[in-house]
Amino acid sequence: MTHRSRLIKVLRLHLANRATYFWVPLAVVGATFVISLALYGVLRMGLEEDAPQEIYGLGGLQFIPSYYCVTIGIQAMMYTYQFAMAMSLTRREYINGTTLMAGVFALGLTSMFSLGRALELATDGYGIGFHYFGLAGWFHDYAWWEQFVFLGALSLLFLMAGFCATTVFKRGGPIRLVIVLSIWVMAVVAAAALVTWREWWPSIGYWTMRQTPVSIGWWMLLIAALLSAGSYWSMRKTVP
Repeated sequence: MTHRSRLIKVLRLHLANRATYFWVPLAVVGATFVISLALYGVLRMGLEEDAPQEIYGLGGLQFIPSYYCVTIGIQAMMYTYQFAMAMSLTRREYINGTTLMAGVFALGLTSMFSLGRALELATDGYGIGFHYFGLAGWFHDYAWWEQFVFLGALSLLFLMAGFCATTVFKRGGPIRLVIVLSIWVMAVVAAAALVTWREWWPSIGYWTMRQTPVSIGWWMLLIAALLSAGSYWSMRKTVP
């Protein structure tokens, strides 16, 4: 069996649970769409007649489908790892196939949002100035492909974060997971203390303001790749 066919085997193993990757995400998108539309209607009711008709920024509900990717990452490890080992797949093949699955899901989600954004632009927000798939104005001034890169990278990052955390849990239980998360938090606190001591905050703020959705997306993709590598390192001695 070739390496490519074994990766496809892992991908099919994940996608056997269609509810996790299809129906539940569609339900999440549909629910947040309806809630956002309801909030939009409430806000429009409180506007004056000569006020701007378009309202942007509805609490970030449009990012919830990406946040759901954490749940997908957790379930990917909890439900399929033992079956992958029973199928004589190596841990490296399983990690690579899972990363491929994460990329496919992120591609599907971002494609849905891109098509929805095109529809909203073509219909002027469904004729009422409502924007959901355009992330409610978060990327109003950027091209569709820049939103595509950012949202895809964000979804992939959250999915791999959930997957990586679950590999730590599977290997050492909740105590090890708490220890690892605590070390990460302390590292962030230490970094913040160093930046404060060296008075680097203005430089960091200037650098942050110069970032674009695409550049931020590339940073998130790098972190997602590191999480994928960390998952393999944690999984080397994990018992199914």
